[in-house]
Amino acid sequence: IFIFGMATYSLFRDHPDEFQPPCNTLYRCIGSAMVAGIGQGDISVLFHEEIWLDVPNVFYEDSWKQMRTFMTLIFFMIWEYVLLNIFVGLIASAFEGMRDDKDKVQEDSTTKCLICSRDMYDFERFTKTGFKHHVDFQHNPLSYVYYLHYLKNTKETDFTGPDTVVSNKLNNGSNDEERASWLPINRALSLRWHEEEQHKEQLLEQQQVTHQVSTLFARHKQETDEQLSVMNDKIESINANVESMFAFLKQNLGNVASERPTTSHMAPRARRITPDLRNIPHRTGL
Repeated sequence: IFIFGMATYSLFRDHPDEFQPPCNTLYRCIGSAMVAGIGQGDISVLFHEEIWLDVPNVFYEDSWKQMRTFMTLIFFMIWEYVLLNIFVGLIASAFEGMRDDKDKVQEDSTTKCLICSRDMYDFERFTKTGFKHHVDFQHNPLSYVYYLHYLKNTKETDFTGPDTVVSNKLNNGSNDEERASWLPINRALSLRWHEEEQHKEQLLEQQQVTHQVSTLFARHKQETDEQLSVMNDKIESINANVESMFAFLKQNLGNVASERPTTSHMAPRARRITPDLRNIPHRTGL
């Protein structure tokens, strides 16, 4: 609105017209623009009440009227559609965040202990007295308020040992975490037995898992050793068979080489004798 007031003063302050905006001074022009823009959401009232009917017939006629119509439209689009929606969205988001925070606080106050921050489910499931007995008698916030009042209004010479420790943490703590370290956060006497039993069960489960892993490892090692032993026996048997085979082949080859005759010691081939049939007497009458 301030920017449009300055633009209106720069463009229309010296224009002689019966519908000239009240812009004889910069202060008056900006003030009038703010009153019209914030109060009515429309700066067209600075120019003419019937500005929508005062649009020229063509774009090249009466540039002053076209300028004020254009400025009015720009202001309407920016203010009505952009800025107002942004403001409404911011306000709605702020209220929504406040409502969410309130709902979260209310939910925490009904489902969690204000002192130890443990869930209602833990007390309802693992204790016999329940959550209401815990917040009324064990971790009652008013009891802690009374205790702080007692520390504040009691002399240090009258403190007990625990009082001195708590007072030192409250007065000498460098941050909120150290000052609140004396509170039993995530601790409750009524849940200690369950936590101890749960811890024992976890240790037992870890021991069982360790035993199972050790047993599996020993069994796997035994099976591996047995397989290696069988493989070594097979390898030794194969080596023995191969050595005996080589010895047998070597012995047979030696015998064959020693029994093979040479050419000089071979016996002469026998000559074929053919009988002489001429000297055989012939028998007649046969």
